[in-house]
Amino acid sequence: MSLERLAPVREEARELAGRFAAGGYRIYLVGGIVRDAMLGLPLETAFDLDLTTDAQPTAVKSILEGWADTLWTQGERFGTIGARKGDRRVEITTHRTERYLPDSRKPEVVFADAIEADLSRRDFTINAMAVELPDGELVDPFGGADDLRVGRLRTPLDPEETFSDDPLRMLRAARFLAQFELSAEPPLVAATVAMADRLSIVAAERIRDELDRLLALPDPGTGFKLLFKSGLAERVLGPVGDSTAALDRLRRVGDDPITRLAALLAGGGTPDDVRVALSKRRATTAVSRAVSAVLAAAHRIVDQPPQTLPELRRWVVDANLHLDKAVIVATALGAVKALATDVAALLEAEPDLCGPPVLGGQEIMDLLGLDPGPDVGAAVEELRRLRLDSGPLSAEEARNHLLRWRSS
Repeated sequence: MSLERLAPVREEARELAGRFAAGGYRIYLVGGIVRDAMLGLPLETAFDLDLTTDAQPTAVKSILEGWADTLWTQGERFGTIGARKGDRRVEITTHRTERYLPDSRKPEVVFADAIEADLSRRDFTINAMAVELPDGELVDPFGGADDLRVGRLRTPLDPEETFSDDPLRMLRAARFLAQFELSAEPPLVAATVAMADRLSIVAAERIRDELDRLLALPDPGTGFKLLFKSGLAERVLGPVGDSTAALDRLRRVGDDPITRLAALLAGGGTPDDVRVALSKRRATTAVSRAVSAVLAAAHRIVDQPPQTLPELRRWVVDANLHLDKAVIVATALGAVKALATDVAALLEAEPDLCGPPVLGGQEIMDLLGLDPGPDVGAAVEELRRLRLDSGPLSAEEARNHLLRWRSS
């Protein structure tokens, strides 16, 4: 593993590092960029510079003045000063330790003088590495590079202490296991099981965002295995039912996050139960509605498989915006194996099925001499019934049918 990929970053930060050195301070590159460089991953052009220093926030502001194009200090009480230089965003944090008090949702921050103290309070050893700028070596007091090499996930301190400092790290553990194909050390797993209740102090929005990151990974299965094993899954998702079945569905539904979430929750109660559970966990309204709609359509066709073409047409039209996801989830539930083929054949034969009606509301009013009101709605519904029962209609067939319907 090599730091050669960081050469452009070192050069870009050289002037800034010189300003800190002139003040008698040291500055280090930290965060995911160091880990990714050790893994040989390509360096993105739009990265942020995440730096840590022994300089106090007041000194950091003084050093940045005259160098940065923009400066912001909203995080100063937590030791973080933000800046922008050209197109690059920079965050510089004074070495610190932090922990959550027993019933607090906000960390208590204490500044530290040594980089080792700062790294000790990072979440995992693979993230507890730093590179001194501009030309210093890797600082790796907890063996993060070795852990990356052998595919191991550990915490710098005892996992109980690390997770107590910020319980959200238990969810991050799940994400890193899946993202980097790592294996969790037994003490880490044991701590996750023992401390699941501790997650209750973390803001629901932070939990939601971490879950979204896990769902977006190419293969999140390993992470969800840890969540189910530890009991965190129900705290994060709501009722999930049988975990083995949920993980099996997850493997079968592709990479869309909404479809994955629906598959995980398909055994967790009615679609309304799922919507309520997601809302309690601060899922966005759009996500809650989409997941519950997908589950409603999937459960409906699994519980009452269509026996006729009109029944299949009705299900397709009702599922509409969520059709593709509902087909995938229903198939993962295992009872409608030919559903995808049947739906594809239907839409190929009747491409207008989910399109606009053959006659619009104004055309119907002109044809039947109606004013806006319930009669227009009844006529629209009659055309919908005819289309679903009989198949495609021409405009002429629709007009003739409505005239006969109206006269009767």
